[in-house]
Amino acid sequence: MILSRTDKERKLPSLSLIRWLVIITGFILFLLVSFVLYIRSADSGHRHAEKKAYQIAQNQGGLKEVNKASIHTWDETVWVVRGEDSEGNEWLVWEREQELVKRKVSENVSEEQMLDMFARENAGRIALRILPGWFQGQPVWEIRSRNEPRDGHQLIEFYSFENGTKLRTYWLAS
Repeated sequence: MILSRTDKERKLPSLSLIRWLVIITGFILFLLVSFVLYIRSADSGHRHAEKKAYQIAQNQGGLKEVNKASIHTWDETVWVVRGEDSEGNEWLVWEREQELVKRKVSENVSEEQMLDMFARENAGRIALRILPGWFQGQPVWEIRSRNEPRDGHQLIEFYSFENGTKLRTYWLAS
C-alpha cells in the first residue's frame, strides 16, 4: 500500500506546553477549592454552635460586645463566652443546658491572677493552657501543666473561679 503524502505527514495531536499548564493549573485550583469546601463543611457545626453561643450571651446574658467563646467539656459541655456589657465591664458567661451563669471578672479571679497564683504555688511547673470551664457544679479555671524538666507527665487542675482554691488534680499518663 502506498501512503499518500498527507497520511505520511499526519501526526497525532499533542498538547502544547501552554495547554498542559492550563490543565494542571485548573486541576490544582479544583483540588484547592474542594479542600476548602471540605474543611468548611467539617467545622460548620462548631461554627454554628459558636455563633449561637454569641447570640445567647448578647440576648440573654446582657453582653454588648463578645470577645471570645470557647467550649469546655468535663462534667458537662458548656460554652463560655467572654465579653463586655454596655458600661465596659468584662464578664464571663457560662451557657449550661439548664441555665446561664454570669460572673463579673473584676469580682472574681481573673486569668492573669490565676496564672500568677499558679506560678507562685507550683515552682518548677509550666502552665500549658488555661481555660474557663465548669466543674463540680461551679465555674472554674482549668489549667493544664507539665513538670520541668519534662518527665512525660501532664496535669489538669481545676481552680475555683471565685477565689482560686484548688478543687481537683488529675495526672495524665505519658
